[in-house]
Parts: sequence; structure tokens; C-alpha cells
Amino acid sequence: MPMGDLPRDPEHLRAVLQARSAARGGTAVDLYRTDGYLVLNADLPGIDPGSLQVEIDGPAVVIRAYRTLRGMDRDTRWDVRDREAGQILRRVMVGESVDAAGIAPHYAAGVLSLYLPVTEGRRRSVPVVFPRQELPGEAA
Repeated sequence: MPMGDLPRDPEHLRAVLQARSAARGGTAVDLYRTDGYLVLNADLPGIDPGSLQVEIDGPAVVIRAYRTLRGMDRDTRWDVRDREAGQILRRVMVGESVDAAGIAPHYAAGVLSLYLPVTEGRRRSVPVVFPRQELPGEAA
């Protein structure tokens, strides 16, 4: 929906913005590999202090936080409102090779950065067995 087509009704506008946020998974993330680490950066501006939680759940990193917005009374007339109040939950698949004990989190300027060490030796080769092909002239 182009910005010019946003609904004027505050409740309808809120529903549209919540749908956009949910479609993006609630928060923007980047994930890349460098020097034996997966690095995950998640945009989490304005979260409540102490509400940030990071968990490793099998092959996924789960990020939880809570955001309270100022000006949330009934008489507030929003001119622009892109951020959502409430629970933030983002699940990012990182695979089973992450060493959970060695994770180094850092939160600054509204961005959570997780340095996830990747353990070596998790990747294994699987032998492929080919049926024996008899060549012409060979006896079985």
C-alpha cells in the first residue's frame, strides 16, 4: 500500500500498520557469516530496559522484547505512527551448528548484535553407494 493510500480512521490505520509489522516478522534483521561466526543484527529501537531476552531454541534464535510508546492515550491523534507498542517476538533460523555457550550479545543505539560462534565438525559427508555396473564382456 503506497503511503498516500493510508486510511484516515485511526483504528483502521493501526490495523494496517500491525499487519505490515507482522508481515515483516515484527522487526528487521540481517544475518551474515564472518570469521567463524554468524552475526545477527536486529533493529529494536525504543524497547523497554530489561525486557530484552535472547534464547537458542534448537536451530533458531528467539528474540523477545517489549516496547511502550509515549502518547498512547485515547485523545492522541497520530500524524505518523510506524512503531508498534507491545510484545516483540522474532525467530530466526541459524542452524544447529551454533555454540550457544559462546554467544556474545551487544545492544547499542537500538540495534541488538549477536555474535554466534559456529562450531566446526558439525558438517558431515554422507557416502553415496552406487550399484555396480557390469561392463560388456564381464561375467557376473
